[in-house]
Amino acid sequence: MKRVFLLLGLLLLAACAPRTTPPANTALIEGPVGFYPAQPGLDWVYLPPRAPLGDPPIRLSILGPTTFEGQPAIRFRLSGRGLERSYYRQIDASGVRLLGIEDFDRLQIARYTPPIQEYPPPASLTVGARWGGQTREVIELRVGNQVTRVVDRLLDYTYTVLGRSNVSVPAGSFEVYRIGLEYRDPRNPSLRENFEVWFFPGVGEVFTSMNFTDQGGLSLVNRNFR
Repeated sequence: MKRVFLLLGLLLLAACAPRTTPPANTALIEGPVGFYPAQPGLDWVYLPPRAPLGDPPIRLSILGPTTFEGQPAIRFRLSGRGLERSYYRQIDASGVRLLGIEDFDRLQIARYTPPIQEYPPPASLTVGARWGGQTREVIELRVGNQVTRVVDRLLDYTYTVLGRSNVSVPAGSFEVYRIGLEYRDPRNPSLRENFEVWFFPGVGEVFTSMNFTDQGGLSLVNRNFR
């Protein structure tokens, strides 16, 4: 599920209005869903680690194939607790690439050129693996017919598989890959942000520190596939 990239405050400008979490896809999906799950209809439920299980959740859902800026993509929707965000990704044998993000019904759009390589080919996801690159990040606010470019910059990023660990979250116990992420401004390398993601093949992200960092990140509570 996947990142707010350095601009959490800006991305939450429109979060003041209360929003409801869309109903879950309760139909259980049986069978393998791939190393990097990408099947339409998949649904994950998350909460901050210290939140009671009865609290309103954050839900990540795969809506299915679409296009983003003219490129084929798979749309992921993250919603609940004030968030309303769509991630546009390409997932194939070369891994997972993030093309862009839309917030609050296209109020804000972020584009990444070239796409950010979020995950490598499955065979390359091993302890010690490292990948990254540089992308141009363009973020625009769109209000009515007015478009305002608020960010246009280069962004360096590095992913490192720190190790494998047995962890327990409300959704169960998993032997996850612990992946560290670092984002840097190449014009000022001292400006950087660091996050951690726990990934389990065939399930997805069990924990991420990227969203709700003030509440300790997000932990997986449930999913609609086995």
